[in-house]
Amino acid sequence: MGPSITIPAISKEYVKAGVGGSADLPDFLVHMALLPAGQDPGPDDWLPAEWIVEDGATKAMILVGPSTQLPLTKGILYQVWVRITAAPEIPVLQPGTVYAS
Repeated sequence: MGPSITIPAISKEYVKAGVGGSADLPDFLVHMALLPAGQDPGPDDWLPAEWIVEDGATKAMILVGPSTQLPLTKGILYQVWVRITAAPEIPVLQPGTVYAS
């Protein structure tokens, strides 16, 4: 599991997750889920995410916070999940956690 970050529950911002792999990652569909630590995502938990390249690293990102599909609850530690659709493979990664302060 990667490093934790802390985000105020009232903040609206992108959660970015570094994803190692080939340079063609942005060609594949990416989805993300944030769930309380210890819970696995179900089919309805996956939301479309975006790819960015930041400082030479490929990252998946999704907007969290108020008025998003992923509001945060103060005091909860969330597991970040990334799913890449690269048929025939569909790897699911756990790159880190987010603590909502």
